[in-house]
Amino acid sequence: MPRVLHVLNDFAGGGAERVVLELCRRAPVEQAVATVMSGGPLEAEFRAAGVPVIAGGRRSRALGAGAVARIAAVSRSFDIVHLHLAAGEIWGGLAAAIAGRAAISTNHNIDVDEDWERPARRLLEQRLRLTVAVSEAVARSCQARDIRVVPNGVDLPRFAAPWRGGTGVLAVGRRVPQKGFDVLAAAAPGLRVRVAGDGAYHAPGLEWLGRRDDVPALLAEADVLAVPSRWEGFGLAALEGMAAGVPVVASDVDGLAEVVGDAGVLVPPGNPRALREALDRVLLDRDFAQDLSRRGRERARRYGMERMVGSYVEIWRGL
Repeated sequence: MPRVLHVLNDFAGGGAERVVLELCRRAPVEQAVATVMSGGPLEAEFRAAGVPVIAGGRRSRALGAGAVARIAAVSRSFDIVHLHLAAGEIWGGLAAAIAGRAAISTNHNIDVDEDWERPARRLLEQRLRLTVAVSEAVARSCQARDIRVVPNGVDLPRFAAPWRGGTGVLAVGRRVPQKGFDVLAAAAPGLRVRVAGDGAYHAPGLEWLGRRDDVPALLAEADVLAVPSRWEGFGLAALEGMAAGVPVVASDVDGLAEVVGDAGVLVPPGNPRALREALDRVLLDRDFAQDLSRRGRERARRYGMERMVGSYVEIWRGL
C-alpha cells in the first residue's frame, strides 16, 4: 500500500482540512500531514486521531527555503505527496520535486482571491501526476493536463438526527469576504440569524457563535441554512445542511449550485433582496420547507463519505 504525505497550509477549520482529516481517519493507507504554517483549531483532532503531524512554523505565506527543505526531508519517507490549498501546493510541490516523489493535488476552490499564488500554482500544475477537482466547476478552472473529479463526502450518520427547526436562520463557515456574511446581514433585519465559524468579519444584527463543534445539533435546530457565498469550489456547509434535512438557501455560484441542484433555493450572489425573499419563503411556507428537507436528504446520499474515500484510495494505488 502507498504511503501518503498530505501538505496543508495549516490546521484551519475549513472544508479542505476537514476532508484531509476524514481521509486520514478512514482510508486504509499510511498517512501523515505536514503544514507550512503552524497551529489551527483542527491540529488537536488530527493528533487525537493518531495522525502523524509535522507542523510548520512559518507565520506568513512569504516563500522560505527552510520550509521547503523541511517538507522535502519528510517527503522522502513517503511514496506520494498530496498537496492541498495554495501554500500547501506551492511549498509541497517544490518539496516533492526536490525529494523526487510523485505529487498530486486536490483543488478545493475557485482561484478568485489569490494574487501571486496563482501563477506559481499554474507552473507547478504542469509537473503534477494528477490534479483532483472537488467539483466540475473547479475542474473547469484548472489548467492541469490530467484532471479527475472527486466530490467531497459527508458523514451521513453524523447528520441523521430528525430536523426540528425553531431557532431561525443559521449560517456556517469561516468569517471571510468569500462567504458573503455581509450580504446576509443586509438581508436579515427582523430575523434571528446565527453564524457558526471563526474569523475577523463582524456585522451588527447577527449572532456570532464562534467556532462550534456541535454543528449537527445546530443544523437540526435551524429553520433554514443560508449559504450566501460569492464563490465556492464545492460548498461543504450546504451539503451538511442537506444531509441534516435543513432547507438550504444558497448563492447560485460555481460548485455550490452544482452541489445544491434542485434540492434548495438558489439566489443571485451579492443580492440581499433576493436572499431575503428566499429566506422568507422557507420560513413562512412549512410545506415548502418540508419538501426542501426531503429533497436535500435524498440528494446528500449521492455524496457519501465512503465514495470519496474509495476514490482517493483508488487514485493513490494507481500511482
